[in-house]
Order: sequence, then structure tokens, then C-alpha cells
Amino acid sequence: MRLELDVGNTRIKWRLCDHRGSYESGLDLKAIAKEKPSWWSLVETVWVSCVHEEQKNWIKEQFPQAQFAHSQVSQHGLSNSYEDPHKMGVDRWLSMLAAWTTKPDEAHIIVDAGTAITIDFVDAFGRHVGGYICPGFDMMKNGLLSGTSNVHAQQQWQVGRAPGHSTQQCVDHGIQDMVVSWIERHHNLQPTANIWMTGGNAQALASLLTEPVTLTPDLVLDGVQAYFSK
Repeated sequence: MRLELDVGNTRIKWRLCDHRGSYESGLDLKAIAKEKPSWWSLVETVWVSCVHEEQKNWIKEQFPQAQFAHSQVSQHGLSNSYEDPHKMGVDRWLSMLAAWTTKPDEAHIIVDAGTAITIDFVDAFGRHVGGYICPGFDMMKNGLLSGTSNVHAQQQWQVGRAPGHSTQQCVDHGIQDMVVSWIERHHNLQPTANIWMTGGNAQALASLLTEPVTLTPDLVLDGVQAYFSK
């Protein structure tokens, strides 16, 4: 029995697998840790993507057999553009690896819309040609509201990108339209590229794009499988 973990900045996403494939998953491993479900002690293999050091120590305590993925110079025909490849966030590397191994010899745009929004570009030769990291939706909104005295909006989001008719819409639609326009601009530069989208805000973001999107909530975990596959 194998446990696959995607350890982000705010939660530990998990997927339990056996020889037949995935059969149980969840969004917050720590939420069930105190209960220790029946499968907990049966886990033999643990594959991990981790971008949070404190969470990493907790995982090691719970699962001493855990194996941690690391960004590579190259793997499965995918090459890293970083001068020091190990400094790339492993979640970004694994998301690209999942996209590339699923559709090799094609260009890809990989968007992770979580706490931060990352966009990475892979060409049809498997070369990572660069990427971006910017604040996520909530971070942008909180930054705007905390930095202004006369702009007020609720924390819940109104999904859309049309010009707003209230402060709430102006804030929410403005942020979303800015991010969507950013993605569309880069897709226009490489129109044959597949767009992959993952992360907590991926579904809302994908609904605003006119281009076809492969919405894959477990893209990092799929990359974990590709990483540890021989």
C-alpha cells in the first residue's frame, strides 16, 4: 500500500494507492491524523512532494519510510531551466513532469492557482523555458484591502471578469481578469500548447478561460508517481 502526499503551504493533500490504483484521497492529512484510520499502519511506501519544511518534519515523524522528491536537472526527457535546478519548488517540477509524461513531445503551459499562482512553460522538446510566481487570489485581495482605506469587499469571491458594478465586483473581477488575461497572452504566444490547471482556485480560473483547459486537481500527485516510476 502506497501513500502519496502533496504538501503545500496550507495543507497536506493525500492519495492512497494499491496495485490496482488510487482508491482513497483527501485534502488534509493532518485532519485525520489523530484518528489514525485503519490503513495508516498498513502503508508501506510514502512518496512526497513537500514545499514546507515544518510539515516535512511532521511527515518524517509519522512515516519514517517517506521518500521525498526533489527538482532535477532533467528527468524523463524534461529539462530544467534553473541554473541551480534544486532551487525550483518541487511542486512546480512535478506538475511539469506530470504534464510532459502524459503528453510528451508537445508544448505545455502549467498553471497552479493556489496560495501563490505559478505558471511554467515547457516546449515541445521538453525544455522548461521559464515561468512566473505571483501572489494568489486571496493574497492579492488581502493585500489590496489592507493597503487601502476606502476599498471594502467581502472575503467570498464573485466569479467573473466583466467590469464591475460594485466595489466587490470591481475587486474580484479585476483580479480574476488580470490573471486570465495573463494566461491568455502567453497562450497566444504559443497557441498549440496544452493548458494544465491545478490548485485550489483552478476550477474558478478555468471557467473564465475561453481556451480549452485540462483541469487536474491531482497534477502534483500525478507528478509524484512519474518521478518515482522507473
